[in-house]
Amino acid sequence: MCRAVRFNFEGRRFEYYFTQYQARLPLLLQSGHCSLIPWGRRRNERGKFPFGASVRLASIQAGRWDLLQPRPVKIAVPEFMETDVMGQEHWFQVMAGQYIQGMLVREGNLLRVYTVQLDCNAEDTFFENWPRIINSPF
Repeated sequence: MCRAVRFNFEGRRFEYYFTQYQARLPLLLQSGHCSLIPWGRRRNERGKFPFGASVRLASIQAGRWDLLQPRPVKIAVPEFMETDVMGQEHWFQVMAGQYIQGMLVREGNLLRVYTVQLDCNAEDTFFENWPRIINSPF
């Protein structure tokens, strides 16, 4: 799963690890502006949102999230961090015009965003998961 992100928002630099209580992700809106939305749900948080930071693309395609009426969104971060199968952290850049795909869900007035993950073949890569990278435009 995408474990951390770095980005600028309203003139400030942010670095969030999913494990941080106040972790947020910047979503690109159709207006071109960004909005910060809480990232997933940690085990110690209340609410009915699913636990975790990410969802597998295959589970979305299989309809497992349909009850939450998920919406695809673009997460506008220039850098993200993954850990390899040995537990080492690696930071990666997201190319201009590309975004991490997210899934936005709602519970009443509350919103949460989850990163969408692709499964990786351990024989071909040092990573078990990888965020789905998508291109603009809307």
